[in-house]
Amino acid sequence: MSLILSSVLTLGIIALVASVILYVCAKKFAVEEDPRIGQISAILPQANCGGCGFPGCSGFAAALVKAATEKGSTDGLSCPVGGAEVMEQVAGILGSAGDEPPAAASAAAPVKAETAKPAAPVKLKPMSTDPKPFVVPNIDFSGKKQNPVPEIKCGPKPAVLPAGWPA
Repeated sequence: MSLILSSVLTLGIIALVASVILYVCAKKFAVEEDPRIGQISAILPQANCGGCGFPGCSGFAAALVKAATEKGSTDGLSCPVGGAEVMEQVAGILGSAGDEPPAAASAAAPVKAETAKPAAPVKLKPMSTDPKPFVVPNIDFSGKKQNPVPEIKCGPKPAVLPAGWPA
């Protein structure tokens, strides 16, 4: 009975030491992310289209927060799918809705409204069911060779060919 008790105690001590080590490592190597990135990412349309120049909406949200933190403005960054409404909400989260950027955004808004595409995503037309693009070309099966596959010449012919192969 003492053998079972000692093995259970040994495993318990090992588990306790491992859990303390994992806790310390988790606290020491924790990566803290700016909570504004998650808020902005939730506002973005999640189209992951790359129209903004970033690989996805979360990358664009991180770039917006970085630009607002380092430069103080998000000039040159916009979401073409979300449009002006989304960028106004982003400006509100970043805290730039007060002094300079909204004035610049309102001055630029009429110009963008004339030249920009509509904010709503474009609906795609369904694929055509017309069989014309998928017509198989006429292949002449008459003649000496009745195989429609073209010959591939890759080097010398083997010494022995299977029966029925052209020489």
